[in-house]
Amino acid sequence: MRHFDPMELPPFAKDVGVLLLSAAAAAWAWFRTRHAHSWPSAQGTIVGARVQSNSESPILPWAASLTYTYVVNGEYYSGFHRMRARSKRLAEARLEGWKGRMVVVRYAPDKHDVSALLKSDQPGGQLGN
Repeated sequence: MRHFDPMELPPFAKDVGVLLLSAAAAAWAWFRTRHAHSWPSAQGTIVGARVQSNSESPILPWAASLTYTYVVNGEYYSGFHRMRARSKRLAEARLEGWKGRMVVVRYAPDKHDVSALLKSDQPGGQLGN
């Protein structure tokens, strides 16, 4: 029988913490997307596209990020949409052709700066490759 060593706990606790943080982020994204289906929509434009490393996930270590702007009641807002990828090359491929493209943006009715891009709203049902 192995004796309990408290020095082994911190690395395990770190792994559990990362797992819980990732799960919380995924739950928030799911919650926001789920509610976004009932939010009003506005036309937006993709103004930026970049690839960045994604330290949150060892399985999908790269992210393709789209930055967009939209107007609600004469006020300008911006948001971003992140698509995860297994490699930098795949992340770059997901961004091809998006800059300058028009998109449908869903925004929260009570807080217009909270927004989401839904795949089902986009022409052709596409959001990234």
